[in-house]
Amino acid sequence: MLNSLSSVVLLSLVQQPGVLSPSSIAPHSSAPAREPLHLYAVGDLNLGRTVTWDYLLRGDTLYPFKAVRDTLASADILFGNLESPIAEPGHPYEKTGSFVFTTPPVAADALKRAAFDVVSDANNHAWDAGIDGVVETVEELDRVGIAHIGTGVTLDLAHRPAVIERKGWRVAFLGATRAFNAAPDSFYAHPGSRYVAWADSGWLYPEIRRLKESGLADIVVVSVHAGQELAEKPDNALRRFFEGAIDAGADICLGHHPHVLQPVEWYRGKPIVYSMGNFIFRQGAPWTGLSGVFEFTVRPGGAISLALRPIRADYQAKLITGAAADSARRRVGLPAAGHAPTARGP
Repeated sequence: MLNSLSSVVLLSLVQQPGVLSPSSIAPHSSAPAREPLHLYAVGDLNLGRTVTWDYLLRGDTLYPFKAVRDTLASADILFGNLESPIAEPGHPYEKTGSFVFTTPPVAADALKRAAFDVVSDANNHAWDAGIDGVVETVEELDRVGIAHIGTGVTLDLAHRPAVIERKGWRVAFLGATRAFNAAPDSFYAHPGSRYVAWADSGWLYPEIRRLKESGLADIVVVSVHAGQELAEKPDNALRRFFEGAIDAGADICLGHHPHVLQPVEWYRGKPIVYSMGNFIFRQGAPWTGLSGVFEFTVRPGGAISLALRPIRADYQAKLITGAAADSARRRVGLPAAGHAPTARGP
């Protein structure tokens, strides 16, 4: 683990195949040949506590994802919200007034084995291990070649997109939060505001426009950790924020934090998933275990379709069928029977 911020700024980023470093991104010189792109997204990943002590530190790094590994690996790009900062075992927790989560460096290897390409670190638990946790999280993700958004050793890096190139598409991910346990009432007065991206339209909307208008990204995905926990529907402020992101050029909006599924809405032909629910996360209420893998398909002409592969969230995510699966699909507004997608497009 790094003990000072100054030592990490000298680190070079580890670049995985298909992930573009900022210096290498240039507009397409000509229209590339594009194939249908399969982009999968899942909700909250808490690899701390029981997952850490009973599985990861005992060598079973694939355990949380073992039952859904084939599904996850079938994605061209796989995204998730990393709810537990990475810090060495025994690292002191921050006093946030809420539950605190951390997970050891081997968690990065677990995410890699599960086929994740990009994760957001911007959420209410981002400061659970303080600045050391922020630094070590991005360092470990860089080590295994997983792109990350929403936190960084500077605020500019926290705001920086992760751009992944697959099947002729450049997909840019931007991450931010509207929940922060360490300073629930005054985020900008907290030191974490210099390393964690806040969901502020003042920087986010212009960045979306820049990526699209410059040709640096064909698809922009916006991830925001926000909303009321356990609420069945999103609040109007979040609706307006995501709609503004789409007006600015975003193509897919992903929400997380409520820990339950919420209805998906379509705005100008683009999907807004207000809450993807849990994924690797156990909570007491049974409905918090109902979730899914959100499977987006982007066609060469730009049309986007969405299907949900229902799962039961727990220390290990598992696929579900029958009435429980139908219930999950109904909660997000998709057909209950089968695996039929809902499609929208230009």
